[in-house]
Amino acid sequence: MVEFAEWTFELDKPQEGGSKREHLEQVERQIGYAPRELEPPEFPFLVQHIWSAFISLSTGRTAGFNGPNPITFEQIKAWKELTGQPLSPRDVEAIKSLDAVYVRVMNVC
Repeated sequence: MVEFAEWTFELDKPQEGGSKREHLEQVERQIGYAPRELEPPEFPFLVQHIWSAFISLSTGRTAGFNGPNPITFEQIKAWKELTGQPLSPRDVEAIKSLDAVYVRVMNVC
């Protein structure tokens, strides 16, 4: 899942003039086929609930001067209580791992 996440974050990272995904989609419209960079790594559907939880949590993240702040355990706990979605300790570790990749990718200039 980390490979898929890193691929997604790299493509969607805001840049001057649009994201890399937007640029590659424009190339696709011009040449008539998708560039290889738009082909995603395999997504592990057995852990889709973790990806969904991460995406939901990520929409409420705060940001500082250096970019996005990490999702806190308190935010995960609040999200879990508000949504009623069960998360095991292993699920929380996976969310924090995805978040570490997100923060790393988004904070690289």
